[in-house]
Amino acid sequence: MSAATQAMEGRVPPVFDSEIARMIPFARLVADRHAIAARYRAASPYPHVVLDDLFDPGVLDRVAADFPGEVTPAGWVKYDTANEIKRTSRGLIGVPAYANAFLWQLCSEPFLAWLREVTGIEDLVADPMFHGGGMHESFRGGWLNIHADWTQHPHLPLLRRLNLIVYLNRDWDEDWGGALELWAPGATAAGARVAPLFNRAVLFPTTAETLHGFPDAMRCPPDRSRRSVSVFYWSPDPDAVKRGAPITFLPGRRSTRLKAFARSLVPPIAFSLRDGLRNALRGGRREA
Repeated sequence: MSAATQAMEGRVPPVFDSEIARMIPFARLVADRHAIAARYRAASPYPHVVLDDLFDPGVLDRVAADFPGEVTPAGWVKYDTANEIKRTSRGLIGVPAYANAFLWQLCSEPFLAWLREVTGIEDLVADPMFHGGGMHESFRGGWLNIHADWTQHPHLPLLRRLNLIVYLNRDWDEDWGGALELWAPGATAAGARVAPLFNRAVLFPTTAETLHGFPDAMRCPPDRSRRSVSVFYWSPDPDAVKRGAPITFLPGRRSTRLKAFARSLVPPIAFSLRDGLRNALRGGRREA
C-alpha cells in the first residue's frame, strides 16, 4: 500500500510516526513544569523563560533543512521596510512536511496543557491558520525594530496571548548580532537579551507592554542566516464570540419536515442497532 493511500485512509507510516513521537520531550516538560513556571513568572523585564537543549538536536536539524535556499518560495512573504528586513512563510503555506509536523506538535493538546500550567493562562488554544507564525529567516543586514505585537486575530475570534520561538542556528557567533531583546515600556535599554543559539527556545506573553525585537542590523557572513520557527498561542475573544450568530435553519421542505417528524418517533436504540449491523456487514465484505 502506498504512502498516499495510507494517508487517505488516515494511517501514518510507521517511520514518520516514530519521528513525530520524538519531536516534543513531553516527559521532561511535565517533570520540570513547576520549576519552569517559577522561572517564567519571576523573569524581568516581564514574564518569560529561555529553555536550552529542550529538543532532540536531530529533529531541529531536519526542521532547519526544510528552509528554502536563495529563492524565496511562492507563498512566502519578504519584508524590507523601515522596521524590518526578513522573510517568513505565510503561516504553513510553503512549509515542507517535516517542519509542518513539528509546528503542529507544538500546537498539540499535551503541549497546550503544559503551556497553560506554566503561564497560568487557562484558556489557551492553537490557531489552525498559524497566522504570523511558521518559519522565519533573516540574512546579513536584517533587523526587527523593537515593537509590541498585534493581538487581534484578523480572521478568527481570538486574542493573541503567547509567543514561542525556537532557534535553529548551529555555531552561531553572538558577535553577529540577532539577539532577541526584551524591553519594558519607557526603558532606555533592553531588560534581557536572548542570543539565537541552536536548540534555544524562548516563551513570552503578547501584550502592549511586552516590547521585543532585534533592532541592530546583523553582521553574520553572507552565507549564514538567522533561522527560527515560531508559534503564537491564543485565547477566545469573548466579545467576538458574543457577536457571533448561531446556526439558523429555514423551515425546509415539507417532505424533509415529515421525515424529521417520523424520525423523532423512532427510539434512538433502533438507529444504533441499524448502524451496528451496517458496520458488521461492511467488515464481512472486506474480509471476503
